[in-house]
Amino acid sequence: NVVNRELNDGIVVEEPVEVIASGWSGYTTWELTSDGTLTFVPTEQNLDGQTNMKNYWKVNGVLTLPWGEYADQITKVVISEGIHDLGQMAFYELPNLTEVELADSVVEIRNYAFKNCKNLTTINLEVVEQIREGAFYGCSALENVTFAEGVVVEDFAFSGTNVNP
Repeated sequence: NVVNRELNDGIVVEEPVEVIASGWSGYTTWELTSDGTLTFVPTEQNLDGQTNMKNYWKVNGVLTLPWGEYADQITKVVISEGIHDLGQMAFYELPNLTEVELADSVVEIRNYAFKNCKNLTTINLEVVEQIREGAFYGCSALENVTFAEGVVVEDFAFSGTNVNP
């Protein structure tokens, strides 16, 4: 894979897409590539037949995400087929996140998963059955959301957005 990059003089160069970092998150592995894409893939392991991402919490006011040091570089999140739940606070305050691609297997987005992702404008949630408290809280640019029929939306899931599920 290659990514096109425009230089200051207007010349466009092709650069190979390279893996910057990778690791584990619950029953998934993740990989961040040089084009800003953070991709999650299920592992062989699972919990009660479900493949879930890890939940994250602030400890003494600090949230430590495995991909946290690359937060400014992440522009797209891809959740691969087979993953059922997105972890609590997993994508908290990714300042340049503009795109999220969810597999059809995703049924739940946990608490504050995308809180304060201020550049996220569109997301397709038509397969998601449950959107937990504060999942998209503070995503102030979020306008275009597609919901599943009968989706359960908890309190404050879309507070600070223009979305009214």
